[in-house]
Amino acid sequence: MKYDVIGFARNELDKYLGKLGVTADIELEVNPTLCNIETPLYDDAIEIRVKSKKGYICGYNERSVLIGVYRLLEEWGIRWVRPGKNGTYYPESCDCHDVEICEAASKRHRTMCIEGAVSLENVLDMVEWLPKAGFNGYFIQFDNAFIFFERWYSHAKNPFRDAEPFDAEKSREYVKIISDEVKKRGLMLHRMGHCWTCNPFGVICNGWDEVAPEDIPDSYIEICALVGGKRGVWKNKPLTTQLCYSKPNVRETIADAVVDYVKSNPETDVIHFWLGDYFNNYCECDECAKNTVSDHYVTMVNEITAKMEAEGLDTTVIFDCGYNTALPPIKEKLTHPQKTMLMFAPISRTFSKSFPDSFKLTEATKFAHNAFTNPRSVDENLSYLYAWEQYYNGDTVDFDYHLMWDHILDAGGEGIAKVIYDDIRNFESLGMNGFISCQLQRNSFPTSIAMTVMGKTLWNNNTDFDTVKKELYTACFGEDMADEMCAYFATLSRGFDIGRIRAQKPYDKDIFKADVQNALKAMKDMMPIAEAHLSEADPCRQECWKFVALNIELYSIIGEAILVRLDGDIERSKEMVKSAAQIAFEKEDELQCALDCSFFEGMTRTRITPEKAIAFKDV
Repeated sequence: MKYDVIGFARNELDKYLGKLGVTADIELEVNPTLCNIETPLYDDAIEIRVKSKKGYICGYNERSVLIGVYRLLEEWGIRWVRPGKNGTYYPESCDCHDVEICEAASKRHRTMCIEGAVSLENVLDMVEWLPKAGFNGYFIQFDNAFIFFERWYSHAKNPFRDAEPFDAEKSREYVKIISDEVKKRGLMLHRMGHCWTCNPFGVICNGWDEVAPEDIPDSYIEICALVGGKRGVWKNKPLTTQLCYSKPNVRETIADAVVDYVKSNPETDVIHFWLGDYFNNYCECDECAKNTVSDHYVTMVNEITAKMEAEGLDTTVIFDCGYNTALPPIKEKLTHPQKTMLMFAPISRTFSKSFPDSFKLTEATKFAHNAFTNPRSVDENLSYLYAWEQYYNGDTVDFDYHLMWDHILDAGGEGIAKVIYDDIRNFESLGMNGFISCQLQRNSFPTSIAMTVMGKTLWNNNTDFDTVKKELYTACFGEDMADEMCAYFATLSRGFDIGRIRAQKPYDKDIFKADVQNALKAMKDMMPIAEAHLSEADPCRQECWKFVALNIELYSIIGEAILVRLDGDIERSKEMVKSAAQIAFEKEDELQCALDCSFFEGMTRTRITPEKAIAFKDV
């Protein structure tokens, strides 16, 4: 299906100029020679030449034209504050100054990945926001993304909501709608990742749930990995199960399934090919033991890309380094590297420390079959990336989880935003050319500072962190409050420090308690200010202040719970955290677009552990 991305860009420009009350004569065009870049599918560049409200917006490809449209509108005062209905700030009067811009994106891959508990509207809001923030791709995991929608529509954790009717067929319908919206904007569409080790064999999985043993056919058991002398589904979860990859029929079935999927879903630009979602459960049979897991993995990648080349398919295949594929192959070489991309997925890393600007460790732990230990520190994780980069010199992306779990502990959002900022700025020196953010989609509580910093820094590596903060907070809270809010959120993030809350770095307990108390005092002082602004006429700012007030209500309890825990009363602390989650669930209608309440409950319940021993030896 051909999508009229330029027509969509024209409609967007006209729509927003109408909201600004501006009439302008601006042409939209594609220039494939712009900025001397070479890969139309992946790369982006824009040129804007507008004088006296006349001129043109030019893009390296159609998607770049749309990104250029949003950039001009931002230059003229609009701010894309967050995804959602009231997420755009419009200036009271538009300064239609002359604009001259010509620049290419610093990072080639700037992709958002679905995760969390989401409604269809949440995902569509995110897709709409992405090109406004400079992103160029969206990743829908699984064949139908059922698990993410089911988490929301079942309302399993929320005692104040009843489950809504939802099934896999509805999920497939939603994925089709989302895919169309992605392609309408010219964004790259990433698909799948999970399930290649079960779905092609008739064992259909929509998530990480257990499957009853009687529902698993014997034919599947026979090809499952031999571990500890026994073949079977790993912990009754097909999604985590590895297979006997030395068997040619197993590899061929998987390769055919990947190719058939791409043929059946031609809108897919990038297909993710991952193995079972666990480690130390790889096959120990005599044939499999002759090679490392990565050797078997690359063999399958080669078989997939050979079949794709024979079919004339251009879709890129992403393979990952992580768990027992953390180290590169010893024997196998990639036969079609130009059709591949390497994904670095440091799922066990700490977010209390950013990536450095160079590799500190260049020797990784040696491979040992089913004896992998998750690296905890940033440098240990990067040692595996370094090893792979000696083997592979193609495109490499960071698939990371900054906004998936631990960020929920950061009440101000600025601590994790700064980690993201420093990580991205160091990508180039670490050999990475982009980012796939595996994250909760409802992620603007109390502000979108982390996502905004992410988008702007991926687009321009020279982005200034403090400037982004000031511009965002000015749009959210008004120019007269911007400096105060900068100081306020910094105080919150200093008190709700992820590394200290999770005992991932050394800390002085008295200093930590003082920082938490300072954050609590700042919230107490801010509450009447926030309440006074809840009657703001501007709907975007009104919602911004509402989120500040709700954030204070929830995190005041969390802060007190941290103090109580530091004083040794863990059970009372747990009860306080539980009460905060109950309030979040009660007020989920107000919070829904900005905070994933089910993950708020889970992360505050399980990850506030300042009393534990230091778990990360280099931080």
